[in-house]
Amino acid sequence: MISISTDLTLKPIKIEDHPILFTLMQKVYKTAYQDFWTDKGEWYLDLSYNEGNLKKELARDRSNYFFVVFEEKLVGILKYDFPFSPREVEIPNAMKLHRLYLDQSVHGKGIAIDLMLYIEAIAKKNSLDFIWLETMAEKPQAKRFYEKMGYERVFTYELDFERLHPEVTEIHIMKKKI
Repeated sequence: MISISTDLTLKPIKIEDHPILFTLMQKVYKTAYQDFWTDKGEWYLDLSYNEGNLKKELARDRSNYFFVVFEEKLVGILKYDFPFSPREVEIPNAMKLHRLYLDQSVHGKGIAIDLMLYIEAIAKKNSLDFIWLETMAEKPQAKRFYEKMGYERVFTYELDFERLHPEVTEIHIMKKKI
């Protein structure tokens, strides 16, 4: 366990945690994104959170994958990878904030800010120059949050998933200099 604050910890995800991860993401991801998908996100959840994909992600040396625990309750996930640059645009010596999902019940409690500051500290400790992430254009509150945290948009592309509604396929790559 990694302590972020008195009420906030990170618990490393292990392969045996797959059922817990999948159940958590069915709730957290669907609450936020089910309207973006023709199948309410089932295909994406299976693609991203199946046991084989989890095993592959955990086997990568650059991958850091955690449950977010707030007030002793499992409330989300955090995953970051480094070193890692996007293929669409060069961001050298960088960390990718790959996943940050929090249950709606804890939005507005400062957890996301604390987690962003935590990964910035990790990036500094590892002498990285940038952190980058991807956010969906049709989630303006996420984009505003990242801008408040000092991130700027550097590239836009279309996500080519056939089950994604065509009006929500735009993805922004955002980065922050550390």
